[in-house]
Amino acid sequence: MKILDFDLEGNHFIIEADISLRQKADDNMKSHWPHYFFENTQVYKEIDGVVSPFPITAVTWYGCQLTADHALEDVVERITRNETGKLTVREVCPELQEFLDEFNKYPAINGERKIPYFILLDGDIARLAYATNRFLYYADGNNMPIMFRTDDGTLISNNEFADIGFFNSKQCVQDGTERILPFTEYESDMVSTWNLEKKAYLDSLLDALEDEDEQEDELPF
Repeated sequence: MKILDFDLEGNHFIIEADISLRQKADDNMKSHWPHYFFENTQVYKEIDGVVSPFPITAVTWYGCQLTADHALEDVVERITRNETGKLTVREVCPELQEFLDEFNKYPAINGERKIPYFILLDGDIARLAYATNRFLYYADGNNMPIMFRTDDGTLISNNEFADIGFFNSKQCVQDGTERILPFTEYESDMVSTWNLEKKAYLDSLLDALEDEDEQEDELPF
């Protein structure tokens, strides 16, 4: 099933996946984690009206091969931060849109581009910590800054250069070359609930794997 249809850096992509409903650990728990599993992910690229499988050849800096699941996570992260610089979303399936709508509930800055307070980052929640008219700094789970452009939400740095940028932005604010943007902050209920839901999500994956192992053990050959 098609779950995402989008343009990225001038190219048209489609992501398909099998969708299945997952069981929540507690029906009374307010859930921010996806209510659905997205499995058997496939990425396609459209060129001159022809849609073909898109081979992912990129690797991480430490040599890990990236997959279609990584591609899906990357695009979802871009959508949660409302990136407009390189990404144009054409279509999102209802099951994924339900998850994305959670982030729309917490706008930090309403302007020409709506800037969210919470974003998805590496499978966890990051929150807006500092904002200027040029740069946004989100804090991850370890309170380390991640640096984005204010005008379009594109990533600048998720390493030590973000620390340098954060320091420079504070200096520029003092010098008057950057201007602080006030923003709305929210309580951490989304983060705490997210962590509980993430644990339940991972536990359900482990249970599914254990069930598969038990079934394999029961095979008569």
